[in-house]
Order: sequence, then C-alpha cells, then structure tokens
Amino acid sequence: MSIAVTTDSVSAKERFDFWHEVICTAFVRLEAETLPSELPFRAEIASADLGPLTLSRVRAEPHAVQRSTRFINEEPRDEVLVSVQLRGNAVIQQDDRQAVLDPGDFALYDATRPYDLIMREQFEMLVFQFDRQFLMERCPSPERLTAMRMSTDTTVTAPVSVFLRSLEPLALRQESAVSRQLATSALDLLGVALADRFGDDGSPNAKRTKHFLRACTYMNAYASDPDLTPARIASSIGVSLRYLQAIFKEHGMTMNEYLIKRRLARCRDDLLSPSTAASTITEIAHKNGFKTSAHFWSRFTQAYGVSPKQVKQAGSTRT
Repeated sequence: MSIAVTTDSVSAKERFDFWHEVICTAFVRLEAETLPSELPFRAEIASADLGPLTLSRVRAEPHAVQRSTRFINEEPRDEVLVSVQLRGNAVIQQDDRQAVLDPGDFALYDATRPYDLIMREQFEMLVFQFDRQFLMERCPSPERLTAMRMSTDTTVTAPVSVFLRSLEPLALRQESAVSRQLATSALDLLGVALADRFGDDGSPNAKRTKHFLRACTYMNAYASDPDLTPARIASSIGVSLRYLQAIFKEHGMTMNEYLIKRRLARCRDDLLSPSTAASTITEIAHKNGFKTSAHFWSRFTQAYGVSPKQVKQAGSTRT
C-alpha cells in the first residue's frame, strides 16, 4: 500500500490522540474513544488509491468512533464507506440499523449522516471510501442500505466479499488502467449485493424498493444492449411494466432516464481510461448501447457540460 502510518513511533500516552488525528485525515472527521483491552493501544493503517476508490487496511486495538452531526456540519463529505471485516468483530450503526460484522462480512455507511463504529476486540478490516455519486449511479437508494450486514453465507454477497478482499494486493501495482477497471467492477458488485440484500422483511415498501433496485441491477448488467427495453426489464424481475414505471416515478426518474445515465457514465469511464485510448468515440458509444453517434454526443454534452472529445483528450493527458 502506498501510505502507511503506525503508532509505534509515538509514546504510549500520546498514541490514541495521534491515532485519532490519523483516522480523521484518512477518512472523515470523527470522535473517538478507547475501549478496554489487556494490551497497550497500538494501531496502523496503510492506504492506496484504486481508481475512484481509496482502499485502506486498518489494524488496531479496541476502540470506537462516531461521525456526529457537529462534524458533518463542520466538514461535509459526500462520500460513502464500506468496511470488510478481516479479523475480530465490529459493529456499524446508522439510520436505526445495526450490522455486526464477523470476518468476511461487509457493510456500507454514509458520511453524510451520523454513524458509529464499535470494535470491542483487536481487529483488522479493509475500508473502501468513494464519492457517494458512484454508488448512487448503480444503487440510487443508498440511505436505505446502510448498516446492513452483507454476510459470507449467501450466494450473492459471498463472492462479492471475496472480490473486495482480493483487491488489496492488486492495489500495490498502481496501474491506473487496471485499477480503474477493478474499481468499477467493485462498485458494480456492491450495487448487486446491496440490491439482493434489501427487502428481506417482506413489507410493501421494502418490496417496492427491492424491485426498484433489482431493475437497476438488471439495467447495469445489460446497459450495453441497444435493444434493451422497459418491458424486458419488467419481465426479467417478474413485475408488470406499469408497476415498475410507477416505482421509478416515485424515485423521481423514468426507466429510460436511468438507463441513459448508466450508459453515459460507462462512456465517460471509457473515454478517460488508457485501456480504451485506441477506440474511437463512436466505437465507445456503440459499445455502451448508443445506436447513433449524434444521440450520444447530444446526451453526453447535456449531461456533463463538455463534449466527448474534450473528455477523451483529458484522459489521454493523464496517461
């Protein structure tokens, strides 16, 4: 990992205050307190950028942190975090929910609202941090999915956990094109896992949200198909088209609007990526589901305020 900090070089009585400053710098502003332990406090963190993600490995003695309303107001950060437990146990609390994480489990929490992390034993975890917008593009209701335990005992979340844990050694390579592709895959998989997990209580509102998220997941998977239609999406998740259209209206969008946004976001990623530098703008547009270049150029410029050509040129200067 590219950045590493340890408390070993700090005197015992100053270690926790030092660690508090470290995690506030690495993540977001937090309140922190030590918890009972038989060992002197010790902690370390190593971090690296992985495309749009920041990946950190944290090892520490027991302690708790809180993202309070005061710190949110003083330092607003439109970001979300995902903790993947590697060793020990952790509790994440947000939005009147609580996730108890064992090794392999992961959960999402949102820096725009108060949350608590409680680690009552020596622990080790991976923390992924990224702009909230990246998740909302894939899973437009993140506030309904915070502090939900994504366990290793389900057919969907288990392989997602394995993939997230596999990213750490790959982050060491610091290859921008590969890193961006892996980060995009990680975000897509998180969206899939969250959509699959939501709605287990069977309530009508939960079912509607689960249908919404499953439709978003389906569109993410088949966005490159230029013949994808709302009727096919509704059929794929076993609901009527009218019902699904009404659900999207409740979320302030149409199905076609969401699909166009996902296609545009994928085009933007490809235009910026060194791995697709040899592809023409037309090829990128067609690869991501647009039937005509004129339609793509118009929608892209309207969405981002710059032309596809300008974005591609910006991508070429970053390699």
